Amino acid sequence: MDPETSKARLRAQVRARRAERFRASSRPDEPTIATALTEAIARMRPGDDFTGRTVVAYAGLPGEPDLDPALDDLLRRGARVLLPVVTRLGEALRFGEVTGTMATLRPQGRWGIREPVAQLSATALLAEAVPDLILVPALGFGPGGARLGNGGGFYDRTFGPFGEAPLDQAQSPRTAPGPRVVGVCFADETDLPGLTVEPWDLRIGETLTEDGLERPSPEK
Repeated sequence: MDPETSKARLRAQVRARRAERFRASSRPDEPTIATALTEAIARMRPGDDFTGRTVVAYAGLPGEPDLDPALDDLLRRGARVLLPVVTRLGEALRFGEVTGTMATLRPQGRWGIREPVAQLSATALLAEAVPDLILVPALGFGPGGARLGNGGGFYDRTFGPFGEAPLDQAQSPRTAPGPRVVGVCFADETDLPGLTVEPWDLRIGETLTEDGLERPSPEK
């Protein structure tokens, strides 16, 4: 089976599990990724004042890991939160700043993604103020930081090695220069079989699930 067919099947399997999870809904006392993110950020940067700190995140679609409560908490504490704005297939993402709360954003475009007004290209974003943290959504991850995206290639064209604003995540996230890049998925979507890092792929240095932060397993 060729790699693209394998990825397409894996995407279908993950989406089916997510749809079932969304239909079942979470128990009120069940750990959430938003809670795990809030706790992880507290460990990364203790203290309540986040004025001047920049976080690049995303607005989850139904069934995706929901970061809204954690992002609203960061906004209340003075952080600058930017979200991707999808352009067109084959182009890099742009980014807009959240000026209210996550609930004020409305779905836009063909995919119905909640987006702020686009203001910055990735190059301008990194030149203006290097984010402390970039949270990258995914359907899952494999060994070596391989990422299973939705198939549009937006994050690879934006932050991958040949993208508009390449990020080097080959080093430890605690020593690498630039922003800390963390991939987000559910705990049962880590270490997916058959995924490899292609030369053009954005490699993920850490993953965040409802179980917390962890490093991906080494490439085999």
